[in-house]
Amino acid sequence: MRILKQITAAVLACAVAAGSAQIGVYAEDDQSAFETFCQEEFVRRMESDYMTMHYTLKDYKAKSVTKPEVTIGDGSWESYEKEVQNTVEALERLHAIDPDALTEDRQRIYYTYERYLESMRELNSMPLYDSCFDPASGVIDNLLTNFTEFRFYREEDVEDYLTALASVPEYIDDVLDVTRRQAKEGFFLRDDQLDMTEEAIDDFTAKKEDSELIVIFNNRIEELEGLSDAEKAEFRERNRDIVINAYIPAYEKAGRELEKLRGSRSYEGGTANYRNGGKEYYAALARYKTSSNDSVEKMLDDCGVFLETLVDRYIDLYLSNPNVDDLYESETTSLRTPDEVLRYLQSHLDGFPEGPEVTYEYDYLDPSVANDSTVAYYLTPPIDDIRHNVIKINEDAVGDDPNELYSTLAHEAFPGHLFQITWFMNTDQPDLRLAYDFIGYQEGWGMYSEWCAWEFSDIDPDAAELNRIYIALSYVEDAAVDLAVNGLGWSTDEVADWLEGIGLNGASAPELVDFVVQRPALLLPYGIGMMRFLSLRWEAEEALGTAFDLKEFNRVLLEGGDRPFEFVEKDVRNYLSTAGAPKPKPENEKDPVVTPDSSVNWQIDEGMTMAQQLNEASYTLPAAIAAVCCGIALIAGINLYRRKRKGPFA
Repeated sequence: MRILKQITAAVLACAVAAGSAQIGVYAEDDQSAFETFCQEEFVRRMESDYMTMHYTLKDYKAKSVTKPEVTIGDGSWESYEKEVQNTVEALERLHAIDPDALTEDRQRIYYTYERYLESMRELNSMPLYDSCFDPASGVIDNLLTNFTEFRFYREEDVEDYLTALASVPEYIDDVLDVTRRQAKEGFFLRDDQLDMTEEAIDDFTAKKEDSELIVIFNNRIEELEGLSDAEKAEFRERNRDIVINAYIPAYEKAGRELEKLRGSRSYEGGTANYRNGGKEYYAALARYKTSSNDSVEKMLDDCGVFLETLVDRYIDLYLSNPNVDDLYESETTSLRTPDEVLRYLQSHLDGFPEGPEVTYEYDYLDPSVANDSTVAYYLTPPIDDIRHNVIKINEDAVGDDPNELYSTLAHEAFPGHLFQITWFMNTDQPDLRLAYDFIGYQEGWGMYSEWCAWEFSDIDPDAAELNRIYIALSYVEDAAVDLAVNGLGWSTDEVADWLEGIGLNGASAPELVDFVVQRPALLLPYGIGMMRFLSLRWEAEEALGTAFDLKEFNRVLLEGGDRPFEFVEKDVRNYLSTAGAPKPKPENEKDPVVTPDSSVNWQIDEGMTMAQQLNEASYTLPAAIAAVCCGIALIAGINLYRRKRKGPFA
C-alpha cells in the first residue's frame, strides 16, 4: 500500500479525481488520447490532495503539478459523495477511449485503472461501514504515521507540514461527525475495539513535551540543510505549539466523543450480520483487499483446498522426519543483524530478474510510535526518486529471534516490497500507473517472498520447509475464517466444523473468530494474496516439470506490476502455453486424487482431524493441530505486516 491511500479514512482514503473536469470524446486517435488521459488524470490526482502529492512526488514542479491546498485531507461525509462523482467522471473519460485500439502494454494499464476506479467507486458509495476509528487501521495511528514519516526535502516542505498538522483538529471533527452518523444507524466499534482505540489515544496524549511529533520533528529539522539556527528554533517552537495546543487536544476530544458512543453497535458477530447491507459491503471490501473479483464463497472454497494441500505437505514432511518440529524450534539462521540479513537477501536473488540499482536505509521505530502489532514496514519511495528506500523495524516486536528478523526483512525488502515496487517503477510506465496500486497483489507478493527466502536460507531444509508451511497455513487459515465470519455470517460452531473438515483443530475457532470480528478483512491481502501466488507457482511447476524456470516465472509475475489476480493468472497461463506446457485437462478428465502415502491405510473420516487420521494409521503426530491468531496492522499506506510467532501446529 502507498501512503496516499490512507488518510481520508481507514480504507477509502485515496483521492481518485478532483474537480468537475469536462467530459467528452477525445479528438485525437485513441492511442494518443490514452496518453493524454494518463497524464491529465495523474496531474488531477496529485492536485486533488496535498498528502497524496507529497508522498508520490519529491519534485512536484518538475511534473507540472500545481500544489493543492495544504491540509491533511477531507474527512466529511460529503467527501465520500464527491469521490464517487469524481470517480464516475474519470471512468467516463476512460471509457471514451477504445481499449482495442491501444498497444498491449497500454491496454493493461487501461484495464487495471478501470478496475481500480470501479473498486473505489464501490467502496466510497458505502461510507456507513467505513470504521474511521478502527484500532487496527483507523485514523489515530494513520495520522501519526503520516506525520512521523513526512520527509523534508526543502524548507517549503516544513511550512507545508506545519500547515497540514494544524488542520488535524478540523479533520478529526469531520470524522467524528461521520462516526456519530454511523453509530446512529447501529454501526460502531465493539466495546473491546473501543477500548483499544481509547488506549492508543491515551498512550499518545499522555506525552506532551516528549511527544513523538515533537521529538521526531526536531530531529528532522536538524538534518535539513540550508536553515540557520534561528530558523530551526522558530520551526521547532511553531511545531511544539501546534502539537501541544491543537493536535493533542483534538485526540483527547476524539477519546471523549467516542466514549459517548459506547454501546451503539446494534449487531453481534461479523460484518455480514449488519442488517443494512453488511454482506454487500464486505464483498466489496474483500474484492478490494484481495485484488480479485472472486466471490466470498469462491475464495473460501479455494482456501479450503489450499489448506488441505498444506496439511498434506506437513504430513509428508513429518513422516520423513518425525523430529521436524524440534528442528524448527532449534534451527535459526546465522544472520543476526538487519545489515547482515539485508545483504544476504539482496545477494541471493538468482531466482528473480535483475532489478534496478537502489540504496536503502533501515532504522528502528521510535518506541513512542511502535506498537505490538507492527513488526516492520517499508515506505514506498516517491515515483521520481526510487533509489532511496526506507525500512522501519520495531525492535521490541522482532525481539532476539533471528528467524523473525529474516522473514520480516524478506517480506519488506528483498525479494519483497522494496524489490517488487522498485522493479516495476523502473519499467516504462506512465506516472499514473505508478500512483495507484492493488494491495492484495502487493501483500501477497510480500508473503510469497517469505516463502522464497526460506528456500535459499542457511538453515536445515526441513526446518525451512516447516517455516514455509507455518507461514502459509497461518495466514490463509485466518483469511478463510475472516471470509466465513465477516463475509458469510458463520457462527463459531460453523467455523469449528469447517476447520475439522479440512483437518485442522476446531478448538481454535473461538479465538480466530474473535480476532477477525475485531479486524474485518485485515488479513485478506496477506492470506489470499499468498495463496494466489503459491497456487500459480505450483501449477507452473507441475505443468513444466524440469523445464520450470523460476526466474522466468517470477518475471511473469512482476512484469505487469501490482494488478488484479485475474490478470496475473492470464499472464501465467500465456507463459505456460508459450513454454510448451500441456493444455489443462477438462474438468471431467481430471486425474484421481492421490493420497499422501499409499502405504498408509488412509481412510477419510470427516469427523476426525488429519492428526487423528494419522494416529489411526499407527503414526504419531505432535499434539493436536491448532491455530493461533496473529495481528496485522495496516498503517498509513505503508507496506507493513505482522507474521506469526508460531505456526498452526502446536
